[in-house]
Amino acid sequence: MLTGLSNRQGQHGQAALFMTMTLTLSFGLVGLVVDLGWAYWRQEACLEAAQSAAMGGVMFAIKNNTTWPPATCNSSSAIICQATATACPTNLTPGQTQTTDVQSACVYAQSNGFMATGKQNVTIAANTGNPPTAGGVSTAYYITARVSEQVPLTFLAVIAGRTSSTVAAVATAGVISSPAGDCVYVLDPSGAAALNASNGVTVQSECGFWINSNNSTNALSVTGGSALTALDSTTIDVVGVSSNANGGTITPSPTRSSAAADPFASRNVPYQPSATAGHPYACSYGANGCTHTSTATLACDHGTVGGPAFTQSTWVASLTMNPGVYCGGISLGNVGAVTFNPGVYILNGGGMNLGGSGGISGGVSGTNVGFFDTGTNASYVGITIANGVNPTFSANTSGSMAGLLFYQDPSLHPTISSTTTSYFAGGSSLILAGSLYFVNTPINFSNGTSSSTSSVGMVVYDVTFTGGAYFKHDGTNITSLGGTTTAGMVQ
Repeated sequence: MLTGLSNRQGQHGQAALFMTMTLTLSFGLVGLVVDLGWAYWRQEACLEAAQSAAMGGVMFAIKNNTTWPPATCNSSSAIICQATATACPTNLTPGQTQTTDVQSACVYAQSNGFMATGKQNVTIAANTGNPPTAGGVSTAYYITARVSEQVPLTFLAVIAGRTSSTVAAVATAGVISSPAGDCVYVLDPSGAAALNASNGVTVQSECGFWINSNNSTNALSVTGGSALTALDSTTIDVVGVSSNANGGTITPSPTRSSAAADPFASRNVPYQPSATAGHPYACSYGANGCTHTSTATLACDHGTVGGPAFTQSTWVASLTMNPGVYCGGISLGNVGAVTFNPGVYILNGGGMNLGGSGGISGGVSGTNVGFFDTGTNASYVGITIANGVNPTFSANTSGSMAGLLFYQDPSLHPTISSTTTSYFAGGSSLILAGSLYFVNTPINFSNGTSSSTSSVGMVVYDVTFTGGAYFKHDGTNITSLGGTTTAGMVQ
């Protein structure tokens, strides 16, 4: 019995030894929970700050660079190119106006709690072309933000042998530019001579043509010595068969293609009697510009529903028109000159006729204007700009009518006739900046009309050219058919 007691006494202190041996492991396990959890949370904060900085800087660049591509990078530019990552300055203040996109990026990081000072660092790289952090991604311009922070180690310090560790995140945002579309879209799915050029006219486009007609004989028709040309390596895409006869030429040879989608299919319209798929109703044009009565009809600023057009046929030297709802449309003639003030003109039945009753000798002008031609299938009338009027119009640059100079209500399907066809004559100086959208009715360009000094787009059912026309894009994309520029995260 005494021997057994002596053996048990020899085991004293084993529990303390065991605790001592496992203490390091215990600190390590606690460190995994505490230190790694804290480090993970701070790394997420770094990522949020980096993404905010990159996107904020790119948005600043888009706002302050007028055309894309390219970016304008020089010492005096608001757009900075620095391929080498550079630490943010520490003297920037959120809320103050920044002068460069890099400063803006740094302020966004600062607003998220990170600066290039102390245990934190924020660097910005920016340049044109492909960002090194996102292989295979092409951008017109990019900004890469790197954010890092030293975080303290507590329990893990026992294992790591140091008191801090570094967490970091990187994010890249870029300016993505899509290529420009065509200038002329003809959407008639099967008609003969959906695009028709005749009588020796010259029609040229710097941005191509697309004809949806699948007609097996002459979806595109160029005759009588006329010439249809797509310039600058652009194309003429036709679903069906093209025809040129009697000296007509088509350059380059048309490409057989599938049908093009309506590029304005998702555009909001100012007013529609009923909703139409793809064209949601959007009414935001002034106190009286687009309101409804209790009977769900459009309130009229001028005239009455089903009544006569707003007419000026008694001689005046000048006439100023104001935006609003014109029930019965607009008919102007026997006038010296007409000025359309900026805004949206809603033609509720009756269309618009400029110069058809007495001429407009001094011309017609309007900047930042849009004409929305609506009504009912029975009351709809097209647009007529008579020979000799010589109009100068440019489209709105914002709102749902941005880029749309003349816009037919897409919910209407009127019977195609001489009154529902739109005629753009205007004489030798038809200067239009914007798009003509007549998705369910044809238009006619005639009598020497020209748009070589401006940018015109067409999205029409059918078009007939009996006078010259020239189509081009410009850097402002006034037609809304040009390339689009967007900002997005690329890494």
